[in-house]
Amino acid sequence: MDEFLPLPRLEQILTRVRALRAGVVGDFTLDGYWFADMTRSTLSRETPLFPRPVVREQYSCGGAANVAWNLAALGAADVRAFTVLGNDWRGGLLIQVLREAGVDPRGVLAAPGWITPFFGKVILQADRLQQEDARLDFINTQPLSPESETALLARIEAALPELDVLVVADYQAVGVIPPRVLLGLNDLARRFPQVIFAVDSRERIGSFTNMVLKPNDVEAARWLFPGRPAAQVGVDELAGAALRMQAECAGAGGRGCPLFITMGERGCLVAAGGESRLVPAVPVPPPIDPVGAGDTFLSALALALAAGASPAEAARLGHLAAAVTIRKLGITGAASPEEVLAVAAGAGK
Repeated sequence: MDEFLPLPRLEQILTRVRALRAGVVGDFTLDGYWFADMTRSTLSRETPLFPRPVVREQYSCGGAANVAWNLAALGAADVRAFTVLGNDWRGGLLIQVLREAGVDPRGVLAAPGWITPFFGKVILQADRLQQEDARLDFINTQPLSPESETALLARIEAALPELDVLVVADYQAVGVIPPRVLLGLNDLARRFPQVIFAVDSRERIGSFTNMVLKPNDVEAARWLFPGRPAAQVGVDELAGAALRMQAECAGAGGRGCPLFITMGERGCLVAAGGESRLVPAVPVPPPIDPVGAGDTFLSALALALAAGASPAEAARLGHLAAAVTIRKLGITGAASPEEVLAVAAGAGK
């Protein structure tokens, strides 16, 4: 029997998820995989280099788009995307990929001069050998325009009365959550207390208020112990600091939002209700691919909380869902309720 989430309770939560309406705001990225057959490569006549003969390509959701995909795969009734894309081929393709994943793109804006983020992964193949080449990233270097900031916040605010949960995925250094949008989201979280706001931020997790926070251990150490190397911050120190920060947040009118610190295979520290506890991860034997596991965990966590799960139960569901996706090698993936239940049945033995 699972100490944190017995199978009947898991089934109950997943059933409730089917009635939930969710939104995602953040840096939506298109992931591309270009498979090059190097046995077909011949030395270029123009340069002393061997080209990459791409014989197959596939595209999937990355970044905040992967969060949205996971929300839809877990069975949420409605999943909406809120972001800004460019007027480029990548933007159109990402919209198509989102629709195929069951995500409603009505909240997506297109802005002139903005670039649709794209991570291009070149996979070199020769017979049975395979190796990933250096990734090609399309990124923005100029900030979002004030007009786009205003329009994005307006679309989110208009949709909030129809949502149960809003996930904030703040992933890009120059992305769709610049300071003004961040402050606007904090204000919306305060004004719409009936909506669960859950955030994952690479660099600014401590700047979000009235939200469920989900940093990883390195991000949390940098936030809670500024000036100290993250590797030197122990689990007990993190647990104590997280509990103090969570209590401070609750005391400042933060609705008692729990704080989750993910630590990979070690599990997740959960600070809530006056205690900090470790919810262990689900053991998964290799081979595994951890890319996108944090997105999966965040999606499952947010839906579970909106479905009435306790913080420990929500963390356990996050682990179960992540245990599904890390087994999907070479691509970001999503976890269905059936896959989660199968993992839970095996983990409970």
